[in-house]
Amino acid sequence: MKIICNPTTSGGRAKKKWPKYEQSLKEAGFDFEVEWTKKSRHAIEIAREASKSHKLIVAYGGDGTINEIVTGIGQAGFKSTLAIIPVGRGNDNAFNIRQTHKIDDLIAMLEKKEERIIDCIDVDDGTRFCMGVAGACLDADVSEQVIDKNTKMVYNLALIRSIFRYRPREMKIDINDGTIVKEGKVLTVMIGNGQRIGGGMVVTPNAVIDDGIFDIMLVGNTNLVETLVTASKLGKGTHLSNPKVEIFHGKKVTISNQSKKKVFGHVMGEYIGPLPHTFICRHKVLKILKMPDEILEREGWHKSNVFSENLAQKQ
Repeated sequence: MKIICNPTTSGGRAKKKWPKYEQSLKEAGFDFEVEWTKKSRHAIEIAREASKSHKLIVAYGGDGTINEIVTGIGQAGFKSTLAIIPVGRGNDNAFNIRQTHKIDDLIAMLEKKEERIIDCIDVDDGTRFCMGVAGACLDADVSEQVIDKNTKMVYNLALIRSIFRYRPREMKIDINDGTIVKEGKVLTVMIGNGQRIGGGMVVTPNAVIDDGIFDIMLVGNTNLVETLVTASKLGKGTHLSNPKVEIFHGKKVTISNQSKKKVFGHVMGEYIGPLPHTFICRHKVLKILKMPDEILEREGWHKSNVFSENLAQKQ
């Protein structure tokens, strides 16, 4: 297997932890090849090339690293299976597929090699791919401020700055090629394949990661107080009852800016540039390793609504 490692993850702390993980992998008898990224988007190149010869590609990093590796796997035709060793600050992608951070659990996952196939967000016709949450507006304003700045403090300061300075802007959200069109002032829009983003914000709590459809969460025209209230509820996933919040469902979403100011897009909080952007749900294309059933049961995740098989069992 190929392990792609990011030395800057979690402010460099992930690199310091690597010897412990490496020793555990060697003790378990794994045959693996390691490559460290050297620059932004390098993991895309490594994963795309590794897909030619490796059935299993392991991401050792945070959500940004995983974004890049999923993009590389996707651009190579989704031939390789993804496994995640989550060592970032937020690890929301790991949560979205119900995966722990414990070394023993990760070793058990790699030993069993049980696969699950999930949906993937295709951004702008394969320019990028993402397995979790994408979107635009307020959250992307934060991501634009922290490009290449990898500290929690910088992120938190940018978030506070955006909440107080960013005002809802005129937007157009087109779902399924005109089936649903929303126009007006929007604070933020989230396209949920997974449920969580931003280090624990459950923005699309009812999203199912392998059902072939997005949960699209839109926060409309809010004043500062309403923005603060909504932001606080996003962290708990209790915002859906807010009258300024709307939920839609679709397989394709195009977000366009109709204001004079620039509006940016993001994938899992990673900046992808000014609008417009188009997001398409690619149904069951990304192979991932899943946690063994006994671990999912131990954590209380074996009945989680994140997977369609669990929804079917409850009917």
